[in-house]
Amino acid sequence: MSATSTTTPTSSTTMKSETEALGPCRFSMSGLTALHLSTFALGFSNNERQAAARALLRHDVHIDGTHYQTRTHGGLHPSYLGFQPAPQLESERTLSHKELSEAALQDVFDAITMQDRLDGGVSLLIRCAGSDAVSPEKIAFDLYITPRELHEASQQIGGDVAVLVQAFAQEFAIPHLQRFTKRCAIEKTQVPKHFSATHINIEGPQYLPAPVVPTGARILCSAQAPKSFVRNLQTSSPAVTDSKKPISAAIRQGVEWATSVGTNPNPSTPRSRIRQRRPADVFASDKGPGAIFSAQSELNHDVQKFDPPLISIGPNTDSALDRFNLGDELLPKLRVLVSTVRSSRWESVFRSQQWDLTYDQALVLSRALLTDLQGKPLNHEIVKVSDIFVGGCISAC
Repeated sequence: MSATSTTTPTSSTTMKSETEALGPCRFSMSGLTALHLSTFALGFSNNERQAAARALLRHDVHIDGTHYQTRTHGGLHPSYLGFQPAPQLESERTLSHKELSEAALQDVFDAITMQDRLDGGVSLLIRCAGSDAVSPEKIAFDLYITPRELHEASQQIGGDVAVLVQAFAQEFAIPHLQRFTKRCAIEKTQVPKHFSATHINIEGPQYLPAPVVPTGARILCSAQAPKSFVRNLQTSSPAVTDSKKPISAAIRQGVEWATSVGTNPNPSTPRSRIRQRRPADVFASDKGPGAIFSAQSELNHDVQKFDPPLISIGPNTDSALDRFNLGDELLPKLRVLVSTVRSSRWESVFRSQQWDLTYDQALVLSRALLTDLQGKPLNHEIVKVSDIFVGGCISAC
């Protein structure tokens, strides 16, 4: 006679089983719907359910190893909202694509605000959504700077951040949006349209727009057209000179920078030979960095120059390199290889005299490269495949 026992699942095991069943791409419309209807959410309001679901589904995404995944080679990340079908629920109200994007952004501002309160830190966030904008003044930027710091030093910090927004727009956002547009074309998806916001004010004293909500910390702003930015810095020089209050170091450097733009000491010098300055030069002028970036003399640090960073191709390639103790100096060569030789020939190239890798190394490294370029997550079996092959050969012999 055998006895059987039954156990009632606890809420924690129920929650775990429900979240595990969502699949690898968890932060999706279907994933949110599943958690929205799960047992742990009963008794909470609709907004509270949505917030809890988003928190669970984005947990640890910054270390999940899928940063370089794309749905199509050279396209967009599989989590991109444009790929996700909107769920149809009659009994409960769910978020649309636009609402989910906005709610997730609100979560970012909640998290960074709370972090500043928890550890007493200071934070700066500048971001923009993917759009078809082609010039800085047409891009809407979401901005956060620790509210208390901005309030207590509004002119210094406000001016510095305004110049940072302009530099970010021209140096980072525009090149990114150009790449984003190409990725949308590869995926055959429509490029979103967004409208500009209130522009930064270089003349001051209010350099940044007010927060979106009077009691909030989120600021929505746009940069200026590059020519307008330079012209406004040039015209603001009298105000900078006459101001009795401490002003932004970036604005002060910017005025000097703008004055030198277009200056040609020798009229016969071709324009192509004149150094073209950029907004980022405000923070690294020819005369040395501005006051906010100057090293304190008592620290007496030596200036170091760094080579360009080595960016990993992906977690599987890193694992293969580590397994065979192959140096990081192979990374630049691997990038050249994948862009000049088709994948079916990688293994033979690795076995050539130029690379001089063993059969195991060539096999594992070529498969790891292909796996990473396909946007797949880390797979430890990739680096074990040669062990299986060799083991099978030995047993057969």
